[in-house]
Amino acid sequence: MNEPNETSPFVCKFLNDESFALAHSKFVEAFSDYFISFQLPEQQFRNHIILNAVDLNRSIGCFDKEQLVGISLNGFGTWEGLRTVYDAGTGVIPSHRRRGISEAMFNKMLPIFTEQGFEQCLLEVIIQNHAAICLYEKLGFEKSRKLLLMEATELNELPEAPRHIELRDIQGPDLGSLRTIADGQPSWQNSFEAIERSLAIKRIIGAFEGAELLGYIIFSAGLGRVSQLAVHPAHRRRGIAGALVAEMKADTIPGSVFQVINIDAGVTAAVEFFRRCGFETTIAQYEMRKML
Repeated sequence: MNEPNETSPFVCKFLNDESFALAHSKFVEAFSDYFISFQLPEQQFRNHIILNAVDLNRSIGCFDKEQLVGISLNGFGTWEGLRTVYDAGTGVIPSHRRRGISEAMFNKMLPIFTEQGFEQCLLEVIIQNHAAICLYEKLGFEKSRKLLLMEATELNELPEAPRHIELRDIQGPDLGSLRTIADGQPSWQNSFEAIERSLAIKRIIGAFEGAELLGYIIFSAGLGRVSQLAVHPAHRRRGIAGALVAEMKADTIPGSVFQVINIDAGVTAAVEFFRRCGFETTIAQYEMRKML
């Protein structure tokens, strides 16, 4: 599995669980001048691995002699019913770019994942990253939708919960009731599977009328990062969504930037709601996939 890639002057091989520290340092170096800040401290990098179901044993590195110069973190799971490999971050250190390293890593690993029975590869790429988009299209990836990163340093005035609506935390790993009112297809890192993997750092607040769940918000506790927000269609325009965002605001550490990460641009009602709350789009990405 770890033989050199004969199409490249470099050696591409899979990492292992003992590669964590090396993978972290090179990941930080590779994204040191990225379009947006992506400098993850060690614990945040560990959270990134857990959230995205990354398996270091099936993540690949590219080596120039003994130096790791490129890395591609891979997560594994099911996406829209298909066995999926998710690219949780592919990067090359600045000194070794434009030398075919990313392409070499994909050419090494994708045939192996195909042999293992995976059916598709999924990734996101910033729209302005034209070089990466050209590479992915060359490798057979196609754009599937546009995702937005929305941010706010301050939020507009938000409503209190309507009368007879109680906001309370939802505990435990059973997210089945939430699925019944979820709207749209969340991105990989906002999926219910990802939420279940990262419950230790998430908070879930539900809006209830009696025993009936009318809406919910899932966010990173203390950080103001929305993973999911949904209100049952029959109970919209009652201020429930705004009240849920207000609860997240009250939980957030002062000075944090509020974020909605990778919201589907096609769910226009949700995008407009967040804009009314004070969020603005800062980055747009294409979600791209390749059938294996």
